[in-house]
Amino acid sequence: MKHTDIIQKLNLEQKCALLSGETVFTTRALPGKGIPAITLSDGPNGVRKQAGAADHLGLNPSVPATCFPTSSATACSWDEKLGEAVGEALGEEAAAQEVAVLLGPGLNIQRSPLCGRDFEYFSEDPFLTGKMAAAELKGMAGAGVTGTIKHFCANNRETNRHFIDSVVSERALREIYLKGFEIAVKEGGASSVMTTYGRVNGLWTAGNFDLNTVILREEWGFKGFTMTDWWANINVRGKEPDKTDFAAMARAQNDVYMVCPDGEKNDDNTLVALENGGIERCELQRNAANICGFLLHTNALKRAEGIGDTVKVINREDEEQEDDKPVQFYKVDRDITLDLSDVDTKKGTSYSFALDLSNFGIYRVIVTASSTQSELAQIPMTLFSMGTAVGTFTFNGTGGKAVSMEKETPMFSRFTTFRIYFAQNGLDLHSIRFELTDKKR
Repeated sequence: MKHTDIIQKLNLEQKCALLSGETVFTTRALPGKGIPAITLSDGPNGVRKQAGAADHLGLNPSVPATCFPTSSATACSWDEKLGEAVGEALGEEAAAQEVAVLLGPGLNIQRSPLCGRDFEYFSEDPFLTGKMAAAELKGMAGAGVTGTIKHFCANNRETNRHFIDSVVSERALREIYLKGFEIAVKEGGASSVMTTYGRVNGLWTAGNFDLNTVILREEWGFKGFTMTDWWANINVRGKEPDKTDFAAMARAQNDVYMVCPDGEKNDDNTLVALENGGIERCELQRNAANICGFLLHTNALKRAEGIGDTVKVINREDEEQEDDKPVQFYKVDRDITLDLSDVDTKKGTSYSFALDLSNFGIYRVIVTASSTQSELAQIPMTLFSMGTAVGTFTFNGTGGKAVSMEKETPMFSRFTTFRIYFAQNGLDLHSIRFELTDKKR
């Protein structure tokens, strides 16, 4: 079957539907048209497929998998054969979990040791980065799994990553921040690329034509498909970002928005843009061809047709499956107090929840708890927001009296997920309160 055969069966609405992911870790399926969902999974040093409902941040339990050495560790070997072996092992585990696409390796440059994800990246050296990534991609491909090179490009810090603007000269961009990606495409045969959350020289990468079309496809000869980072911003130069501006994304030849803007429905502007000339049908057809062409080379289609290979990890002990309750969402206008008195705060446990925000901004977080331990006791609990630590609230013994501590955190995503991690026993949690402040980011 050719991808053109699939595309000819699709109407306009179905082609538009292909431009967005369907769930947190799957692309959109059109079963009646022969298009299965592609399952994606983090990550760069181990498969992180969740056993039940996926939530992007790994709050629900994951299928047991090997934790491989980080990219920065393998790069220290300068050994491409080792990189390929790691890629092959990652691919085999992904295949065993019916994951078609691994969201890695990460190719961003280690500019500062303060970057919270430096361990995911190979090096401060773009040549070494590209060579090791190419080797890993070859290993994954040998196991029938596609690696996704990310984050394209100049995503070299985690602080304020959703809004950062990386201002870079063309020479520095090409010689340092793009070079690893170029090697991975030309030598590693990369066929899947993820853009960043932020901007490069004023333009969000999700809708950047120069990056996604001119450099990636026209100059480097890339033939695969591209995707955004999860719930990324999109804009047209000089305009404010808009997560529903799929027309700008499609014009740039960034193919798939991961995932739908509000996680529930697809309210993008593609059909309207087709009517008013904001996007041409040939551009939509081109994106659909990129997606379907990629699909034909994945095991997802083979499995849907009943001819895919079955991979099983042997000699692994059965592990108890953790409780896979769905994360509860709470609607928030400007403030909310959650009663957490029933939460298990035993050492090493976590509690997860999520907020559905009506207003974005800087929120004050007030945690109220008590402890009957001595005044010298130190009982820390860490609050994570969207995968990043907001801060650690360290309580002492309070004589059983309720004590409140507060911090502030930016919240600019409609669905904002939280996890509380308890590092010691002895804390009785009472409540957590969120209040929108007047502060600007």
